[in-house]
Amino acid sequence: MIHHFRHLIYSLTLAAASVWPRRKKRQFRLTILKLDRLGDAVLSLGAARELLREFGTKETLMVVSTVAEPLFRAELPEVELLVLPPFCERYVPDLIVFLWCHAARLRSISTETLVCLRHQPSDYQHVIVRLIAPAKCHASRWDRGGENVSLSFPRAVLVSYPQVSQGTCLELEAHRRLVESVTGKNTEIEVVTPTILAAQVVAGSVLLVCPLAGAAIRHYPPHLLAAVIHGFLQRVSLPLEFCLPPEADIEPWQSAMSAAGVPQAKWHRPETLEGLLQLVAGSCLVLAPDSAPAHLATALDKPGVFLLGGGHFGMFAPWSKSQRQVWLHHGMDCYQCHWNCIHPEPLCITHIKPQDVVEALLRVYENTQDGADA
Repeated sequence: MIHHFRHLIYSLTLAAASVWPRRKKRQFRLTILKLDRLGDAVLSLGAARELLREFGTKETLMVVSTVAEPLFRAELPEVELLVLPPFCERYVPDLIVFLWCHAARLRSISTETLVCLRHQPSDYQHVIVRLIAPAKCHASRWDRGGENVSLSFPRAVLVSYPQVSQGTCLELEAHRRLVESVTGKNTEIEVVTPTILAAQVVAGSVLLVCPLAGAAIRHYPPHLLAAVIHGFLQRVSLPLEFCLPPEADIEPWQSAMSAAGVPQAKWHRPETLEGLLQLVAGSCLVLAPDSAPAHLATALDKPGVFLLGGGHFGMFAPWSKSQRQVWLHHGMDCYQCHWNCIHPEPLCITHIKPQDVVEALLRVYENTQDGADA
């Protein structure tokens, strides 16, 4: 009953939005829809580049989020972007305000092919695509549950979202399948594996720690992180630097480092993507949870150790460009909980042993030094 009511409300809203005056029509061969966070946007770079090679940058429009806009402007500077909010949490007022601001612009877009590179469905995406009304829409068929949707994509060619993937994460395999569906050409996973071109990679001499992820439940606790850093720096003498978002509270991390006797660190709070990329690209070794810095470091093929929980294990990570990247996790029966944790704390993360992280950092660092010597 609730589902039918929701469908009715969204359908009536779309019908109303579809009669609003539109702007002057603009024609594109291809529209790529990728409304997502920064780390997920990094994962889409390879697929986007392959689609652009097929359709041409001048005939493509990318619909991207405010969060990921700087990444796409830096990596794909010749492509026209339409920048929208990454998500729409509520029907009232969020969706209503969104339509008031953007429906006319969306209805002015005429496109032959639309490719949705965010594979988890949402009625926010469905509304956008229905207003654009492409001649053909390519998207993933989502079979993993957990999504409350009442609409669907129009004129859709659906490709099954992968259940397993060999040697990479499910998102990259899903990108590969979609690109193959759109182009009709065999596509290797290496083609859609992301690369960052807008930053100059140097060997670096610092251990860069990026302790925050998109949600607090995915953080490695400060006292455990301090134990890792202390143990590693007892074995390897490297300058220590931290990187946190501008709005983050530094105090819990500083207190934990001080209590563990960690040497004084340099603290960065970059306000731009360019600043974050410079820190990552200029480091010797990166330590982070599953986060945007972890994906940026991997796309740059920087040496790093990344701590991965089980909420969406295998979907967005692990993946790698080389043996320089190591993803650590603690397997549990409750994996794939979508971060609806049933324990007092996320044991899949907090039970990753500090000594195991230290040993992984040492291995990556030593292999990097051996490669440099060679």
